[in-house]
Amino acid sequence: MAQILACLRGWHVPLAQAELMALLPAINFSELSPRLLITNQQAVENLAQTLACSSGIQCFLRDAQVVENAQHNQQALLQKISTVLEKLPVRGSLAVRYLRIAGRIEGISTKSLAGEIGGIAVSNGYSINLDEPEYEIGLIADGASDTIACGWLVGDFDDSIGTATRRATERPFFRPISLDPRLARLAINLACGPMDDYAALDPMTGTGGFAMEAITMGRNCLALDMDEEMVNGAKQNIAWALQDNEAKSKFQISVGDACNLVDAIPKMWHGKISGVVLDPPYGRNSHGTHGHFELISKTIESARKITSDDAKLVVIIPLKPNKNSTELELLYGEWDAYNKMIVNSGASIIGKWQEHVHASLSRMLIWVKLGVIK
Repeated sequence: MAQILACLRGWHVPLAQAELMALLPAINFSELSPRLLITNQQAVENLAQTLACSSGIQCFLRDAQVVENAQHNQQALLQKISTVLEKLPVRGSLAVRYLRIAGRIEGISTKSLAGEIGGIAVSNGYSINLDEPEYEIGLIADGASDTIACGWLVGDFDDSIGTATRRATERPFFRPISLDPRLARLAINLACGPMDDYAALDPMTGTGGFAMEAITMGRNCLALDMDEEMVNGAKQNIAWALQDNEAKSKFQISVGDACNLVDAIPKMWHGKISGVVLDPPYGRNSHGTHGHFELISKTIESARKITSDDAKLVVIIPLKPNKNSTELELLYGEWDAYNKMIVNSGASIIGKWQEHVHASLSRMLIWVKLGVIK
């Protein structure tokens, strides 16, 4: 049976796993190792589109052949690949790409193994073209699990996803505490799920970090902020991010109140918002007289009135770094009270993860199912 294998990036593997499930919710992946997941489901569509918007997914392998206990089973992998190549009716130019993750596998050279696979391909009527091949085979060696996988490569092994050029310090409108674009993009995908015609909602946009990622990946996006300076700055950053590229999506950046989204969001988008992302303005009172908990609670309650039935929310909150404890200590408030506040707002928590920022700051990313008020 044909298999699809997903290889995840290593910068935050648990978050990448959650993103994979969010972007391909109909697919049941099982774990070979933390970074390698596989499914036998053949009707997997839009893999290239999924990669194009993803932050944590490195690539996919189609018709994946997997060998565990790899240092003793190299020949088993070669035999599997030979069988696949013999059965395929297509012929043409081909390149074998290889990637090593989580360290080396003792006794195995991925470069040499890729060369042997190339030799099998040539004997089956393919020609080798490393520059502009018609087909690409991907070879992945996972040192942590002693596993090798090989199959038709969807995507590439380039670890750059293009977000480095949109780091906060590169933007024309800059504030020091801004989200890493990788995390902002991943949060958008967790909240919104598969690409569709619905909109991502960023009701406290600040400098526009979430909105930039949503728009550059081709999602429709609505972004608000109470501060007109921030709205103008976010517009400037988005124009800079797009530069000479025409936006492939509809978007609107405007002054508005996150606690009153029914009035702030155009009627045409009510019920057509796929997800909400929040990076609240902690440590400064920029939303009237609302305290931190009240602000988030009112925003959740407001969002539930206008989002789609299966919309999710991602909220990012600061933590106190504590290397000597496994307990999460919020920078503002207590976790038990925070959890209760989310539940009392009519939402439910799906998952939460910690992301280290620097020596004096970490963040918690909370994934929430909103539930809609009818």
